[in-house]
Amino acid sequence: MTTSSTPTYTTGQRDLAQRSSAFASTARTFVRRTPKTIASMGDCRRLIRSSGEIGSSYLDADHAVSKEAFASSIMQCCREARQARHWLALLDSNLDDKSEKLHAKLTQEAKELEKIFGSILSKVRAKKSV
Repeated sequence: MTTSSTPTYTTGQRDLAQRSSAFASTARTFVRRTPKTIASMGDCRRLIRSSGEIGSSYLDADHAVSKEAFASSIMQCCREARQARHWLALLDSNLDDKSEKLHAKLTQEAKELEKIFGSILSKVRAKKSV
């Protein structure tokens, strides 16, 4: 039984919400394994923020009151995925084998999330212009 405060997700929406949450969780695991240097600490902080913002912005999009608000939130998801990929690129040195595999997995997932949200955005914009 669902309550009115529980969002009703379709399978694809639930998967994307879980996927963005898993990305943020994996990013946190990666940060715990990253060597602590002055530069990496700042980059890790920004990676944590942007990885969490992807899911947060997606939740905002899911509860948007208008198509414009939905498109804006999806655009933010895309932007945050791109930024997460940037911070990951800066954190690719001095990693052990396990961390390198996690880094590659996160980088690939950031690319895929960016493409997914970009695709959603282009579909929303195409419907708007029709």
